[in-house]
Amino acid sequence: MRVALVSPYSWTYPGGVMRHIEALARELTAQGHEARILAPSDPADRLAARLHGGHAPADRPVPDHVVPLGRTIGFPANGAISNIAITPYAVTTLRRELAVGAYDVVHVHEPITPVVGWDALMSAGIPLVGTFHCYSENAVSNGIGITLGARRRLNRLRVRIAVSEAAAWTGRRFFGGRYTVIPNGVDVAGSPAELLALRPQREPGDVLRLAFVGQAVERKGLPILLRAFEALREHVAAELTIVGAGPDEVAPLLHDARGVTALGKVDDARKAEVLREADLLVAPSLGGESFGMVLTEAFAAGTPVVASDIAGYRDVVSDGRDGVLVPPGDATALAAALRDLALQPARRAAL
Repeated sequence: MRVALVSPYSWTYPGGVMRHIEALARELTAQGHEARILAPSDPADRLAARLHGGHAPADRPVPDHVVPLGRTIGFPANGAISNIAITPYAVTTLRRELAVGAYDVVHVHEPITPVVGWDALMSAGIPLVGTFHCYSENAVSNGIGITLGARRRLNRLRVRIAVSEAAAWTGRRFFGGRYTVIPNGVDVAGSPAELLALRPQREPGDVLRLAFVGQAVERKGLPILLRAFEALREHVAAELTIVGAGPDEVAPLLHDARGVTALGKVDDARKAEVLREADLLVAPSLGGESFGMVLTEAFAAGTPVVASDIAGYRDVVSDGRDGVLVPPGDATALAAALRDLALQPARRAAL
């Protein structure tokens, strides 16, 4: 079976949706199918950085199974930056590939995102599947989509998948239809016992090691974590490793940089290493999260989570069982939760 996996987001500005698509393509290939990813891709040049607020794309080679759809532009959306293609070149290339690719299924990710997702929904004569990744309460932006015909286009889907109940709620509220919830998975190498054996052994009184994975954007709540960490550090020996945001982005948010290391963008192997070495992953997002793949990546590494009590995260974290949920945007509550877990290693180990 030939499957086209269509993404509106850039291959070279990878986020949770692209990681989901890559993992799905690998699994389809392992099962004997032929999967091709149709996605924008930004070259590493000055124009790309200019179109994305000064942020350069990742230096990722484009493999043969990826069909590039041209450049993207970074748009503020849902408290973060969405890197999407809106050019005629993207539409023309997408249509040509779908016309000549002899695909048996077209799987559109974020089908409500213009213009790539919308145009893929108009493919004639090919079964269409849509996966909805986004959680949003924004009636204005979703209302614009409805006005521009999103509901009519979405009615062409044979199957609607949502990565969480929060994403399904968004789809039902604004676009109608029935959704099958299939949570994001994590592709891990090794058995649970083998992965746990890789975790470093801790002794009583060791420094508490915290990890944060995400960009320095409003939605991810990094300033909240940094304020909580500075308060925590007055009572507990602690270190914080930040993956995703770089030193130049983190420094302006800090009063005192003691114990804080900002690694910036790293590869998946280094990220997995940081998660394994951490005692806790902290996910202080303010909202707009439909799932939070980094939460499941932390669980796969055997690392418990302290996360904001928001829709999307509540679909992943069971408060008190495999993590702790705290009120979003409350640095004091976050610091208190971290301090309690630091002083109760047995409770932390039980999560």
